[in-house]
Amino acid sequence: MNSPKTAEIRIIGPRQSGKTTYLATLLCCPNGLTKKYPGLKVIPTSNDAAKLAELAKEIIPTKRKLAGTSYDRGNLERQLENLSSYDFKLKIPQINGLPQADIEVNIRDFPGEFFHDITHPEGQLQIGSWIEDLLTATGWIVMMTDWQPGRDKQLYYPTFERLCEEIIDGEQVKPALKKLKIAVVMAKCERGELWTARKDPDLDLFRVRLPKTYNLLINTFSPERLQFFACSSFGVLGDTHWDFDPRPNRYTPDDGSVSEYNAYLRNPDQWYPYGLISPLYWLATNKRIEEF
Repeated sequence: MNSPKTAEIRIIGPRQSGKTTYLATLLCCPNGLTKKYPGLKVIPTSNDAAKLAELAKEIIPTKRKLAGTSYDRGNLERQLENLSSYDFKLKIPQINGLPQADIEVNIRDFPGEFFHDITHPEGQLQIGSWIEDLLTATGWIVMMTDWQPGRDKQLYYPTFERLCEEIIDGEQVKPALKKLKIAVVMAKCERGELWTARKDPDLDLFRVRLPKTYNLLINTFSPERLQFFACSSFGVLGDTHWDFDPRPNRYTPDDGSVSEYNAYLRNPDQWYPYGLISPLYWLATNKRIEEF
């Protein structure tokens, strides 16, 4: 029997990019996920993971929103020490010709403010230990959810530029960093303008919508260390030939808020997440599951 693969992962990304919802959906493993992967098992092995799974089962189906990871700039060192550790086992069945995989995962979900502080001079003075922790991981999941040209140039590119510098500099003293892998994920791809591009996210999403950031990344890392993905924690209402309804499975409150940041699950009975397994599978096994 093969030994389980292990993955020490950090999830980073801007505020409201869906990091916590992604993790919570994965841990509570809704029926729509097991229908896609018959035999899939997600087994929490830490208190933090078990609590988030139960919270997700209680909150998400009732059209409520999970709170994101908090961030207290006044006490960042202590907060990092107490950051939740989501440990779980993934048992992924044979799929698309790939063998069954048993993966032991440890994930820490970084607050979105960290992603913004990376390039702000006042923030950089406080987050050194956070970057050090980031560089102890074997892999990163970096979540994005917007693609406006301004965000490409003003947020994503400078943030990734700094992170690439940290990796390259760190490799000189810590050769293990040369094996660090990065899964870059466009989240919330249930949106109509993204859904049709989800099958080829590197070319149809990132290269087209975030070209400056995309070119920086592909010119810095080989495909063995960098892959692009699309995911949706909510999915669409139906995407099969016998149950076709491509409307996003999200409920938008009628309170004048930005729907992208304040959406809730619309129909729990048609909860079909998309793309949640692929980034983790690649980070742990070096092989990629092609979503369907």
